[in-house]
Amino acid sequence: MVYQVRLLKGILEPNRSRYQLQNAEAVTKFGLKLLFLYFLSLIVFAIGGYFGIGSESFSKEITKMGVNEFEAAKLLILSGNIITGIIGPSIYIFLAALFFWIVTDIPYIKLVIVQMILFGLQLVEKTLLIPLFVLMDIGSDANPFSLGIISQYFLRSDYFIHFFSEITIFQFLIIALQYFYLKEFSKRNNYLVLLMIVLFYLATWFVKAFLAYIQVGVFV
Repeated sequence: MVYQVRLLKGILEPNRSRYQLQNAEAVTKFGLKLLFLYFLSLIVFAIGGYFGIGSESFSKEITKMGVNEFEAAKLLILSGNIITGIIGPSIYIFLAALFFWIVTDIPYIKLVIVQMILFGLQLVEKTLLIPLFVLMDIGSDANPFSLGIISQYFLRSDYFIHFFSEITIFQFLIIALQYFYLKEFSKRNNYLVLLMIVLFYLATWFVKAFLAYIQVGVFV
């Protein structure tokens, strides 16, 4: 069976997509869809950078900056987002697939395709949040789809508020979808597969929270 990489189908029709990928002997349209994901990532992150999303701590310093410093800072933020838009897919798709390839018995190419599907869902989440953040003038810690708002009532640590802000409804959906794919691809115990997936996302949330915390520390 020849499997055609269809990202939207992988999200909306997971049963059919999983069956076809599981029995695939060859893969087509892989490079084209991969380039498409990189292009979308670059656009989405660039738009986010243009509107200053993720630079809430920088806004506290605006009144202390001159015109040239302010424009240079905006350019720096935009450039950082563009770089993230390029590096992000590589880490999430290829390095994450490498991790799951090491801890499971699933072929690497199939893991890469699953990560591509999941990254598409990550981009959907980020795209939906951009107008929400801009129109409501809120930061990621106030993401209404995350545990960030609730955590602010119980925690005083900026680091852990950033951590819980990374845990969103979309992230739970992504974890569930990844488990749905991998549990059928692997002969290993399903609970072990689920544990590896959960540990991976916990690690990514901790890292993202740390980076957000460092960013706050630099500007404050």
